[in-house]
Amino acid sequence: MELTDRARGFVADVDALIPGLLVAVHLTGSGASGDWQHDSDIDLVFETSRFVTVVDAKVLVGLHAATAAAGHCVDGIYLTAGQVASGPDGIPSAPQVVSGDFGMARPDGQLTWVTWLEMLHGPAARVNAGRLGSWSKEERDVDTASAVSELASAASRDNLRSYWMPYASDTAARLTARSDDDTVPAEAVEWLALGAQRLVVTIETGRVVSKSAAAEFAARRWPEYSELLTRVLASRRGEAQQGAARPFTVRDARLAAALVLDCVALADC
Repeated sequence: MELTDRARGFVADVDALIPGLLVAVHLTGSGASGDWQHDSDIDLVFETSRFVTVVDAKVLVGLHAATAAAGHCVDGIYLTAGQVASGPDGIPSAPQVVSGDFGMARPDGQLTWVTWLEMLHGPAARVNAGRLGSWSKEERDVDTASAVSELASAASRDNLRSYWMPYASDTAARLTARSDDDTVPAEAVEWLALGAQRLVVTIETGRVVSKSAAAEFAARRWPEYSELLTRVLASRRGEAQQGAARPFTVRDARLAAALVLDCVALADC
């Protein structure tokens, strides 16, 4: 089943159980950047006609959990139309879903200008009578686009310093006593190797790009990481070629952590 079919099915389920809650859906994450894989989560911003209630939440908990159980998590954030229009700065928390787990009042997460930048340039669809319309890009004025890009760049710098720098440093410290050839989970190396450079691209271009595009950017900027990034992307796509089937090791994880710290250094320039 394709991304659009899954999104349409989920919206139909929400509308059947909570009629009139959804007015629009914005596609974010890998789906918006054209890098969605069949085992990827589906990341959405659900634009609502009103605030989500406790009664609504009980329904949404079950619906999102069912997507996780089926192996294709529908994640995202629920925001009123007014909140979407005003931006994240005045929203301390919101209903958010991570790996199929619905939380009624979660801070941070998608409450960042990067999400608003994704909405600015990404596809959105209106919801009418339980049906998700065609994806299209909404026109925004130049001043709004420029302001959102600047705010997203600042948020990206902050995220590199506050999350990625300590995460990479802690990872490197935990690996100190381990042998270079010890194996590590592929998803751990993928997370380290494919996340931080996306923020660097946002800082430098004011756009949000896919993990694949960010990896290509990093390979050009730092050729010493190109072999690792090629293997990581192949692993993410499920391609058993050019060493993708070879287990990832502590050596790879250390290299990925070093890449993150190089990204942080660029943010501080």
